[in-house]
Amino acid sequence: MDNKIDLPRKIEILKAQHCFSQLMPSELETLASLLKEVNLSKGRTIVTEGESVDSVYFIIKGTADVQHVRLKDGAPQIELVATLKEGETIGLNESGFYSLTGLRTATVVASSDMLLLRLSVAAFHGFALAYPHVNEVMRANARSFLGLKS
Repeated sequence: MDNKIDLPRKIEILKAQHCFSQLMPSELETLASLLKEVNLSKGRTIVTEGESVDSVYFIIKGTADVQHVRLKDGAPQIELVATLKEGETIGLNESGFYSLTGLRTATVVASSDMLLLRLSVAAFHGFALAYPHVNEVMRANARSFLGLKS
């Protein structure tokens, strides 16, 4: 896949995510500049259950299967949980980062050739430190998602 995603498109992709939709234009532009393109072929593992969350992904093209290992009669079995498609994310939900423990809750495998945008958690942390408003927005999103009053 030979694709190049420009900055305005990256900003659009970020704005489509509830947890980033309230960021200011300058914040969105800076955050978009941190997104890195990743091309993966069918069958490649994107993230592995139990590993540390070091990044989140935005699916630009392709599909991926979300798998979870369950014990059945004492033996591990892989269970298909969901199939993700264009416009969906790996590691994000409405309130922000999906994992509360810092560990991946499932394995995600490319079920077709894929184009993703990767946001490093370390880069996001540095970004949030430089833009205090981001912390306010993320906190408000999490409280809203949990049904808590501000």
